[in-house]
Amino acid sequence: MSQAPVPLIVLSGRQDDVELVNRALRDGGHPVRCHWVAKLESLAETIENEAPQLLCFFPDTIAAQVRDIVKIKQQASRSVPLIVVSKSAEETEIADALLAGAQDMVSIGQTQRLRSIAERELRAFRLETALNQTLTSANQYKKQLKAFMAGSVDAIAHVQEGILVDANQAWAGLFGFEQADELLGVPMMDMFESASQAALKGALIACAKGQWKAEPIRLLGRTSKGSLPLDVQLEHTAVDGEPAIKLSVPRPQLEVREPEELVEQVVHKDPATGFFHRRRFLEVLTDRLDTAPHSGVRALVYLRPDKFRELEDQIGPLATEDVLIQIAEQLRELTQPQDCYGRFGGQVFTLFLERGSLRDVQAWAQNALTAIAGRVYESAHNTVSITCTIGIAEVGPATDRLDVLLASAKRANQLGREQGGNRVTLEQTSDESTRVQRFDEIWVQQIKTALMENRFRLMHLPIASLNGDPKIMYDTMVRLIDAQGEEVAAAEFMPAASRNRLLRAIDRWVIGASLAFCSTTPLDCVFIKLSSESLVDKTLVEWLVKAVESAGAKPGQLCFQVSEDDATQYLTQTQELAQQLNARGYLFAVEHFGTGRDSSRVLLNTPMQYLKLDGSLMENLATDQVLQDKVRVFITAAGKRAIPTIAERVENANTMAVLFQLGVTYVQGHYVHEPEVVLGEVATAGRR
Repeated sequence: MSQAPVPLIVLSGRQDDVELVNRALRDGGHPVRCHWVAKLESLAETIENEAPQLLCFFPDTIAAQVRDIVKIKQQASRSVPLIVVSKSAEETEIADALLAGAQDMVSIGQTQRLRSIAERELRAFRLETALNQTLTSANQYKKQLKAFMAGSVDAIAHVQEGILVDANQAWAGLFGFEQADELLGVPMMDMFESASQAALKGALIACAKGQWKAEPIRLLGRTSKGSLPLDVQLEHTAVDGEPAIKLSVPRPQLEVREPEELVEQVVHKDPATGFFHRRRFLEVLTDRLDTAPHSGVRALVYLRPDKFRELEDQIGPLATEDVLIQIAEQLRELTQPQDCYGRFGGQVFTLFLERGSLRDVQAWAQNALTAIAGRVYESAHNTVSITCTIGIAEVGPATDRLDVLLASAKRANQLGREQGGNRVTLEQTSDESTRVQRFDEIWVQQIKTALMENRFRLMHLPIASLNGDPKIMYDTMVRLIDAQGEEVAAAEFMPAASRNRLLRAIDRWVIGASLAFCSTTPLDCVFIKLSSESLVDKTLVEWLVKAVESAGAKPGQLCFQVSEDDATQYLTQTQELAQQLNARGYLFAVEHFGTGRDSSRVLLNTPMQYLKLDGSLMENLATDQVLQDKVRVFITAAGKRAIPTIAERVENANTMAVLFQLGVTYVQGHYVHEPEVVLGEVATAGRR
């Protein structure tokens, strides 16, 4: 049976362009039925009538922008792919066309590339159409498969004092053993890779103490065929009347995806790496940028291997593709569920990260840099090592547009490559002072108005104990409500407030709101951040005593915290303030600890009741032995002074498990609990 002609539209002012497209595809064995549209006004009607599978636009012959064409085709049929064919197709022009909504751009003389792009887009179009048509049957299949799998058996093992004392056949099968009896008496740690042992040991300790909640941890099992990723659940139980820990892996789950996920995987992702294609990554990134962040910072990471062309000359293009796939695997292991990652083209990877602070983003990037450099990559008979350069651009007022953000991240990457590669580089704009001035003009008036109109909101983040301490403790965060009623995270307006000496007023608002919170909420302690302005404010303590007396709060409920950076810069003032607060019954803490230039000096010379470890130390803590040793040193030093430690920004169960083992006293972060609004309109004790 002969192949049916492919219906497509050529939007051009010249009939010769129709023949160009027709010949390019027919020479490649693709019979086509071209519909020539010479006027923009006829495009929508032609799309409706002809149901094309491809649209080729020649901008040199028709006075129209790519965005105009995209808008018309979306109104008529959103899924029709658009290829722009121009006299020239430079990299910047291709990027502009992609940002405008085209699938790709090619120059007129590149007939073979035009054919390749058309084949790729036709295939994607047909796949998406076919998959969408089978959504109903796929849903039915999913239900049947789940019912079939319901009869499978969980893999279960029991551990006493670190030794496996019982296991079922399903557990033995996971690790490649024929009989479960072969495993009895084996140390449980020997069954898992070294990168997972710290998390497993911590989880076992926590579970034995009754401090582990029903949350699986991701571990790498050790088998004769290599590492095996497993989601392991732990439960305190008993075997022969003696305490034991039950480890279980839910019955083997075949990958049952929602039909929409199938479309996403097959059409929008690179089959080799599982990362988004560039076009899809740009679409997802555009949606993410249009959504306001709830907290923290957002940044685009632009990663490119160093000296890749030399490597390609050495081992060949097929082998280097295997190396890129392994780099993608390494990156995927480091990502969190909310991260977005794409293969931006060739050897370039882009990732969109949301973290608590820019320091967390830089810590993630440094971990990725180290992991990639420390791995031996294998392909066929080749074993190679490689480094990479990472450029970072933070999303802000000057980089909230997609094209500007991408350009900033790319510039940062290029700067790092020019400096020798194998480094993380943060984008620094040449017009920094102008940008900051413009940024401040936007925010200063909004902050002042919000203070006058009481348009701030207090949020709290519970602090959980890892040793059974029943204390009810909260950390506080502040949000600004803009004129449209939208919530604005502190990271967006605090830099401007700092540069324009508005932090003192915000601090006092937070203190007043916290006092009102204490009067309405049963709690043992609430942590309140103090800025450097309040740290050197000689009137703070006197004002605070009057405010607390007026609110009827107890001084012991309030723990004031300063950052390690501020404590280092103003060490004498920090000591004096801590002593004055302690003398009046208030508590004191140092937050964001462990990343400064003189952490030990701050710890030894500052009176404090709590020490809060910086969230950037939690990035990759579960698998990084060097980082674990560093955190252990801080915890030990604090323990010698009887100072409880609190880990900031804990995001997953594996990190929690390692913190149990290291001896951290408390944890906070999204894994423990999401921040909640605890106070809206408050008595404005701080507005003076």
